[in-house]
This record gives sequence, C-alpha cells and structure tokens, in this order.
Amino acid sequence: MEEAGKKKYIAHVNPDTREIQFLSEHLNNVALLCKENCPFPELEKTSELTGKVHDIGKYRKDFQDYMEDIVENGDVAAKRSVDHTTAGGRYVLRYLQGKTKAESKSKFIDMLMAKLISIAVYSHHGLLDVVSPMEGEALQEVRDKKEIDYENTMQRCLEEISEWQLEKLFLESEQEVQKIVGRIGTVITKDQKLRYGSKNYYLGMYERVLQSLLIDSDWSDTASNAKKEPLPHRISAEATAKIWKECSENLEEKLAGFRRAKEAQSSLNRYRQEISDQCKEAAESECSLYRLTVPTGAGKTLSSLRFALDHAKKYGKRHIIYVAPYNSILEQNAEVIREAVGNAGVVLEHHCNVVIEDEKENADHQRLTENWDSPIIVTTAVQLLNALFSGNKRDVRRMYALCDSVLIVDEVQAIPLRCTELFSLAMNFLSAFGKTTVVLCSATQPSLVPLQQNCLLPCREMIPNLEEYSKYFERTRIIDRTNLVKGGMAIGDLKEFVDEQYEKYKRILIIVNTRSCAAKLYKVLKEEYGKSVWHLSTWMCAEHRKDVLGKIREKLDEQGCPVICVSTQLVEAGVDFSFDCVIRSMAGLDSVIQAAGRCNRHKMLGMPGLVYIVRMNQEAESLTYLKEIKDAQNALEQVLCEYERRPEVFGYRLDSQEAIRRYYAFYYQKKVQGETAYPCKEPTATLTDLLSDNQIGLWQYEQINHRKIVPVLNQAFRTTGEKFQVIPEDQKIEVVVEYKDAGYWLEQLDQFYLSQAETKQILRQLQKYTVGISESQRKRLGNAISQTHDKSVLILAQSYYDDRLGVVEEPVKKTLIM
Repeated sequence: MEEAGKKKYIAHVNPDTREIQFLSEHLNNVALLCKENCPFPELEKTSELTGKVHDIGKYRKDFQDYMEDIVENGDVAAKRSVDHTTAGGRYVLRYLQGKTKAESKSKFIDMLMAKLISIAVYSHHGLLDVVSPMEGEALQEVRDKKEIDYENTMQRCLEEISEWQLEKLFLESEQEVQKIVGRIGTVITKDQKLRYGSKNYYLGMYERVLQSLLIDSDWSDTASNAKKEPLPHRISAEATAKIWKECSENLEEKLAGFRRAKEAQSSLNRYRQEISDQCKEAAESECSLYRLTVPTGAGKTLSSLRFALDHAKKYGKRHIIYVAPYNSILEQNAEVIREAVGNAGVVLEHHCNVVIEDEKENADHQRLTENWDSPIIVTTAVQLLNALFSGNKRDVRRMYALCDSVLIVDEVQAIPLRCTELFSLAMNFLSAFGKTTVVLCSATQPSLVPLQQNCLLPCREMIPNLEEYSKYFERTRIIDRTNLVKGGMAIGDLKEFVDEQYEKYKRILIIVNTRSCAAKLYKVLKEEYGKSVWHLSTWMCAEHRKDVLGKIREKLDEQGCPVICVSTQLVEAGVDFSFDCVIRSMAGLDSVIQAAGRCNRHKMLGMPGLVYIVRMNQEAESLTYLKEIKDAQNALEQVLCEYERRPEVFGYRLDSQEAIRRYYAFYYQKKVQGETAYPCKEPTATLTDLLSDNQIGLWQYEQINHRKIVPVLNQAFRTTGEKFQVIPEDQKIEVVVEYKDAGYWLEQLDQFYLSQAETKQILRQLQKYTVGISESQRKRLGNAISQTHDKSVLILAQSYYDDRLGVVEEPVKKTLIM
C-alpha cells in the first residue's frame, strides 16, 4: 500500500470488506494498551516495549504479500501461515547481545529482560515451553534456526518505528527488570531454602502477567479495528474510586438497617457486628495477606465485602474479586453482593451457569468476562485457577486483572489438594509482588499447617480472638458414631440410625461421600417417609438442584413440617438452610465442620443441634478411586482416637481450633513428596517444578546438548497449561438431560442453518441442563446417549433421567397419564 509516496505496511485485512489496519497503528495501539493496563509500575515500560515489537515479524515480505492478496481477492485468497512472531523475539535478543560492556550494566539483567520480552512475543498466539521437559529443546535455539529474512524485515520495521524510541524503552525496561529481581530477592532470601518458593517461580508469574497484557491488548485492538470502534480503555482510577465510595456507603446503610431491624432478635447479631467491625478496621492496614477464620454463620460474606470495599477505597485497588468453590455458593452470594453494594451494574458474575436472554446484554456480559473489566467480579475457584495456570489463551488473558485488586477466596479449604503448592505460591506472588490484597476465608483453615516447601507467606489474622467468638457461635455438638457398626454401616444400618434420630428430630440432613450411596439411601428412606424425603447430588443438573433446594427451603419454613434430605457434599459449604440434626458419613474434619454449618444455623433449637459422624462400609460407599476422601478419613480417625483419650486437649469440642490444627497436621503428614505440588506422569515431574526451575527440562537439555543452559526463566509454560486441570477428566464429559424446557432448546439446536450467534444462545440455555459424567459411566449408558446432528452436544435419553435422582443407568418407567 502507498500513501503520500511512502509505503505503508499492513497488519490486518477484513476479507469481507477489504478494510485495512496498518501495522504501525496496530503496534502503537497495542503498546499503548499494554502500558495503560499494566497493573504495577515495575513492568510498565517492559510491557509497552513488548507491545511495540510483538508483531514486527509482519514486516516480512511473505506476510505483506499475503495481506496484499487478501486486499485484492478477499475470501478467495489462498490461506497460508506466515511466522510473524520470531522476528520480534530475535530483535530483542540481538539488540541486547549487541551492547558493549560499557553500555551493559549487567549481562544477567540484559539476558533476563530479553527472555521476558521474547517469550511473551513468541507465545502471544499460544503458550510455549522455554525448555521442553520432554525433548529438552530450548525455545530460543529453535527460533534462531528459522529462516525469516530477518535483515530485510528489520529494515522495513525501522522505516516506521523510531529506533531511538525503542532504545529509550530498552533502557527503561532494563531499570524495571533490575527492580523486579531486587524485589524478589527481598522476599525469597538464600537462607529460606525454597520455603516460600523459588525465584524462578515468581519470574515466571511476572512473565505470565506480561503475556496476559499482550494477549488482551492485541485482541482488544484487533477487535476494535474490526468493529470500527475506538480503543477500549479500562475504568479510570477516579471513576473506580467513586464506585468504591458509593458501594461502601450503600453497604454501611444496609448493615445499619440490619442492626436496627434484628437487634432484639438474636444474640448472635451483636457478635456478627463485632466481627464485621474488626474487618472494617483491618481495611486500614497495608498488610496484603490475610486469613479470615470465623465460625460458620458469622456473616463472613458481608464482613469480607466490607473489608474489601474500604481497603479498595483507601488504597485505590482496581477490582474486588470474590471467589467461591461451587456454583451453588456463588449464585447465592452474588445476589447478596449485588444487593449489598446497591448497584448490580458494577458486579460481573462469571461462571458457566450464567444465562442472559437479551442478546445485547449477553454480548456486553461476554465482553466483560473476556478480561474481567468490571469493578467487582464474582467467580469460581475454577476460573481463578485457570487464570493463573491454564494454557488456554482466554484464561491467560484474564490473569493481569488479578493484580492490584482485593481478592477474597471463600471456602479456601476446597482448593484441590494437588493444587495446594501452586495456589499458595500464586497467592504469595499476588500479595508480595502483584499489589493485590488476598483474603483467605474459611471456618477450617488448611493454611494453619505449613508444608515442607512452597508455603504460603505468613498471614495476618483478621479476627485474632477467634476462640472467644467460637464459643458464642456454638450451635452444634459433633458426636463420633464411627464405631457403631463393626466394619462400617450398610445402607440398612444407616436407615435404622436415621429412624432413631427421626423419633427426636423431624428435620434431618444426611451427607454421604458418593452419588451412588446417596441414591441408594434415598430409595430406602423414600419407601418409609414418602414425600418428606429429598435427594440432592451432582447427578442432577444445576436447574434441577436449584428447584429442589427451593422446595426444601419452603418445607423448612413451614413450622413442624418434617424434612429428610439425602445429599452429597455439594450442600456443605454456603448453602443457606438449617436442619435440627445432621448425619455425616466419615470424611475430613473440614467437611464435618462444614456439614455442621447446616445444623441449628440460627440457634433456634434452644439447645445444641447434634452432628453425628458415621462410617459406611465398602459396599455401601465404595471409595476405591477416591483417594483424597480416604486420606481425609484416616486423618480424622487419628483425631477421633486422640479425642477419645484426651478430650480436654481439644476443649471438649471436635470443631475447636486445636482439633482443626491437628487434623491438617495428620493429613499433610501422610502426603508423599510431590502430592501437593500437582504431580503428572508424563513428564515425570510436578507442575510446580515445571513452573519454577523445570529441573527435568534442564536435565534433558544437558543430556542432548552436552552443555548447561543458564538456569533462569526456563519454565515449561505450554506443558503445564496442557496438563493443568482443576476438575479431573473423568468428570468432564457433559451430557444434556431433558429436564423442564431442555427438550425445546435441543429441538432448536438440531435445526440446520443456525447462525453462530443463535447457536451460542441455545448452548448457553442448555448449560443449566448439563450433568458431568465419567467415561466409564458413558460406556455403561451406551445407546442412551446420542448426539446432535453436528455432534457438538451429547444428549441423555429422557428415560434415563429420574425427576428425583437425576441420571440413572436403568430406564425409568414413566407413568402414562390419560
């Protein structure tokens, strides 16, 4: 393309309209967005420089010829792939290698800066391993071998980009990288021996922030150009400060209304208010890593939100991010948060069950979920962990939004065991380097027990006088009945135990460890107690569970109405209902205490509600493939044995802080090395090491090349991203069940010639009717599972979905109504 006698180079062409975005404009826009969006000063110029050079490979003659072909021929232009990432990374390395000794203050800093920028440039279309843990290949050496007509490419580049400007950015970036290394050194000192993680892990997290900024800025500019819209700019600091002020005032007004309305109703409200006031006071502190450990029912959600709003207001944070482990908690607490802040428009709810009917509103919601550009984000632990560790570019894109924020992780004990070290180190990075204040919330803190290495940094207790408050919130007594039946209870034994309790309590919650056990117990109880019995498990789709929970709450609100609920652990954390008696099949102490939170919730019984721990036999509750539950049972068994011998040590309570501390000590004591560091079989390594020193990759490199590589920033980002899964694959097969109006949406989906927008809308509607099953269960269901014509969705036959149990493996007999 020519303009005023000077050649203009192309970045993008719309094949339909033939409209062009010039390369100099794209590079300047991406550099600007990288700089504007960078959440902390020590990466600002480095991110700007990365944006400036990320696509200079598009100055290649091959790429420009391709663009000219699209301009001329549109859609019929021959599709081709042209490497446009290698030149940018090579330029950075050659520039720094060309510096003289006098120009270079530190060869190590130059090398590190070059790696930070070049890895991001090479990876902005997909994460890459810096050193492959399988082949031992070094990314830079692979790129050095590529033939890309580098000299001519750079000659074209420097026609449009000022070399002086680039040199200035290099100098400023060098100063930033020096500060990064210094900051890491103050936290990770030599004498700590990896106690709080390795320096390479934190350098890798800075790298991921850089990748996140580049991906978001690149996509944002490209989308804006395609839509003919101005560049998107995040909410300004001034506008955000105004939002925090208004939301805080609304919350304070709401809390004042609570105090006036409920002052005489419950003695617990005074203590809830004291806890809330202590959280508000803690917001003044500059501390960036907290534990909020409070008893269940102490008002944790609003107290932590109160802290977050005041802290964000005082320290100018960009976001408040509330994270919960399960959708059932999230949907409930998202509504609480929206009401509390008084402005639903500033709250982004991001999880798979969000369905928005209006197309424009849904498009706006989808745009916000892409990079979390919202003041308050309410999301799941899965989304949080994916933003930190997944290899999916959409997940990487969101990562930088976690920085310079207030992050509330509710029910932190639910973080999967294998993710423990990765999670702890990520919280260390965010709190020590990422300008984020992290609040870890739970009634049973797993962080009370340190690991041998890769530990969480020391936390400040937001409520230091926890034991004092615990006695005020004592609403239950946990009773050990694990030895009631030798070898464990059969379904019939548990049914008899329920019968005994039903004589005294008409409202009983039974929580077991497996879906099959819940289904079997439900069937035998249903025969005797009829409509008073309810069932909940993840064999039911989300909409079904929501409906049943609503009906259970209605029955519990009816005075004197008997209710027996049989459930899996999905009701343990955050589900707001209350039973007179809870029976919990033996699991971890954290699960038992969470289950106790569903008993005598508002102290309405006038005496402690009873929570019984029982043990099921192997036939009733097979845990062969549930190692984490078995390990948790073993740790609890040790606590129960100690408690039986010396209950006074525990303050005569199985839910005391001493009991919790000993439980986690026993639990982690039995873990083999690597079990908390996310082990994988191929390569034989842990993901924690692949994101830290990548020892297996360095060993492979040395074996192949007979030399060592500088042991800095050599992480296997791509391999880690591919291996990382919050939810194991054996629970990931999703089938749509025909519950309520799912059949209608399946009919719509099976039409031919649907637009992409129409298909997406239907799939969103079907999300709430999906159930996760294992591969083995899919095989057992056989022909009961079919596919849509485009094979995009699996469908379970209607006769294999029970309106009480959910997915079943034998067809349900449907009664024909005449």
